[in-house]
Amino acid sequence: MEKSKNELEPSPEFHMSKRKIIINLLKLIPKMRKIRKKAEKLLLEIQKPMLKVQAPTLEIIKNDLEKICSVPHRRIGTKEAHEIENFLESKFIELGLENVKKEPVNVINWVAKNWKLSISNGNETTEISCFYVLNTEFTDKDGLTAPMVYVGTGRDKDFKKIDVKDKIVVADIEFPTLPLGKLLSIAKPYYIADPTNSIDKTTKMVLTFALLNFPPQALGGKPREDSVYWRAVRRGALGLILILRDYPSNVNSHWGPYDGTMKPIPALYLGKYDGMKVRELAQLCNSRATIILEGHKEPSIAHNIWGILPGQSEELIMVSSHHDSAFKGASEDGTGVAMVLAQLRAWSKIPKNERPRSILFILTTGHLYGGIGAESFARKYRNDLLKNVLVDVNLEHMCAKDVDEDPETHNFKITNELAFGAVFLSQRVQLVAHTIKAFKEHKIERMMLIPDNFFATPPIGEAGHFTSHSDLKVIHWIRSPYYLLTAEDTLDKIDMNKLSSTAQCVSDLINSLMVLSKERF
Repeated sequence: MEKSKNELEPSPEFHMSKRKIIINLLKLIPKMRKIRKKAEKLLLEIQKPMLKVQAPTLEIIKNDLEKICSVPHRRIGTKEAHEIENFLESKFIELGLENVKKEPVNVINWVAKNWKLSISNGNETTEISCFYVLNTEFTDKDGLTAPMVYVGTGRDKDFKKIDVKDKIVVADIEFPTLPLGKLLSIAKPYYIADPTNSIDKTTKMVLTFALLNFPPQALGGKPREDSVYWRAVRRGALGLILILRDYPSNVNSHWGPYDGTMKPIPALYLGKYDGMKVRELAQLCNSRATIILEGHKEPSIAHNIWGILPGQSEELIMVSSHHDSAFKGASEDGTGVAMVLAQLRAWSKIPKNERPRSILFILTTGHLYGGIGAESFARKYRNDLLKNVLVDVNLEHMCAKDVDEDPETHNFKITNELAFGAVFLSQRVQLVAHTIKAFKEHKIERMMLIPDNFFATPPIGEAGHFTSHSDLKVIHWIRSPYYLLTAEDTLDKIDMNKLSSTAQCVSDLINSLMVLSKERF
């Protein structure tokens, strides 16, 4: 009976709130100061491990990454995803994991085949570049045609001003802008890895993974009351046209919200510059839109793939990432998977009697389906296997290049820096100190080391799902380039020259944790 309840319980909701972040930071700042001071003292005492662990060469890591990204996408439940799952299972077995498991997870395979937006105003019809909104309802080949109404960002007060029944709602999607430089100067995290001094008080960052007014709903949870989509549905709208207003480009291929929830009316995304024209047309009394979104959905399965590299103890260090992707997914999360394989390659060369602890390697499915793979794994093993895990070293979006918007083309332009990111750390002095040491030694760039609940949410990424269901300590490494969740996430956006040194940093960090006493985790 208990297992049945576990399977049905809703997942925790993830939604960023400016108010909650500020309140949380006021509590965190003195705690961070204490931990930071203790960690700085501890750095002087940490001794180099006797064991030498060599990370793979760039060529080997790059070959893995290119294979992982050799399919157009790794969308959950598709044949492309299954191909890469099979490859990863074979690699786990080949590299020496014991009792490798490929555990199925039931999902819906939602596939869009054709999408189009056209707008008529009098005798003139204009076709607008667009992209589908994941997991929304399909139309027939002729689509649906209706008058357009513009509702701003779709707050309650916006909908009260206008009747949207039997109409197509046009709305702006909000993404938060983080005043990163000011925040870091005030909050002073555990450590800022910025050897090139690229961050100052003017540095800002758009969080393109966080749709403020179209947030994901929890797996098994109810529709969000604060969602422009569900407000439109409840008021009888036929469809939605959503403008990615705050994106730093004219990109429209956004894969989100990726909550795995099937939604009842069709919707399309527009880039912010294309959206400017549509916004104007929507406010003219005789404008009508035609939305076409053809496709199909069917039951399918996806797989978590995991195994254990045994050591001298049943205590486990967990090394994780997710293997699914919306598009090529070089950063999201080809690099994470390649980095997990790099750690397996490094540690499998160390004899069992020289590995103080065992290592649990896991590549989960469905990060872009509400985290269903990590959720199912955590619920299944939280009372046994995960109780032996001392820390989860979760690796996502490694070595992703930074981009900004080209003012002339409005496309992404690669800069000379890595994308900024964070390491979310459980609030333990030893974990903070050992991570700082590894980052300093390997000159890791543009990362901030912060508490796991820095944004008043679970850690942003796969580790957040694990920690929501178990008392798991985390070192959760993740970068946030603007092209995440878009078709622009391709291999040219990865700084290949940083892969091997980054893998060595992770190997050295795990090596130092191998000999850390259990009580200090």
